[in-house]
Amino acid sequence: MNPMEPPELSPLIIDGPPWEKKHEIGFFVGFIETVKAFMVRPANAFSVMRRNAPIGDALVYTVAIQVFTFLWMFAVTDATPEMLLPQNPELLEMLQLPDNISQIMILIYPVSIVLLQFVSAYSVHLTLKWRGLQTYDFALIFRIFAYASGTGAILMLIPALGGILSLMMTIYLSYTGLRTIYGFQVNSFIITALLALLVSIGLYIILLFSITVILIVFSFLF
Repeated sequence: MNPMEPPELSPLIIDGPPWEKKHEIGFFVGFIETVKAFMVRPANAFSVMRRNAPIGDALVYTVAIQVFTFLWMFAVTDATPEMLLPQNPELLEMLQLPDNISQIMILIYPVSIVLLQFVSAYSVHLTLKWRGLQTYDFALIFRIFAYASGTGAILMLIPALGGILSLMMTIYLSYTGLRTIYGFQVNSFIITALLALLVSIGLYIILLFSITVILIVFSFLF
C-alpha cells in the first residue's frame, strides 16, 4: 500500500440500534448500549438505524421506559394519579369516577402511551407524504419517535426539572433522527412538526368521537 494514499474507510454498518440485537448481545447490554447511544451520540445512533425493521422492539423500549418513569414518579413523591385529574369538585362529581380510579389510571397508562406513539408517528408520516418527503415507510418514523420519546423519558427521573428536560430531549432526538435520516433542516422540521400537530389533534378528535359512539352503543345494548 502506498503510504501517500488515504486509508480506506470502513463501510457504515446499518444494523442498529443495539436494542434490536438484544437476542445476540443480551437484554441488559442491548438496553444500556441503546440508551447510551441515543443520549451521547444520537446522530450516530440514527445513522446506523436499520431503515426497514418491525416496530415491536421500539414499542417495547418506549412503553417499558415510560411506564417505569411514571410509576417511579409516584413512588418517590407524595403525588398520586388523582392529581392528574381536574381539581374542580363539581366537575369530578359530574364525572362520577369510581373509587379505584388510581388503579384504573395506572392500568390504562401503557395503552395511552401506545396510542400516543401511533398517533404522533402516523401524523408525521402523513405530513411527510403530503409534502413529498416520505422516502421510507411508517415503521421507520414510528421507530424514530419511539426511541426518541423512550430515551427522553429517562430524564423524568431527575427531580424537579425532569419534565422539561424530558420534553426537550425528546424534541431534540426527534429532530436529530429526521435530520440524520431525511436530511431535514430546522425550518423543515418546524413546518413538519406544526402540520403534524394539527393532524394529531384531528386524529385525536376522531378517536375520541369513535370511542364515545362505541360507549353510547354499548350503554344501550347492555
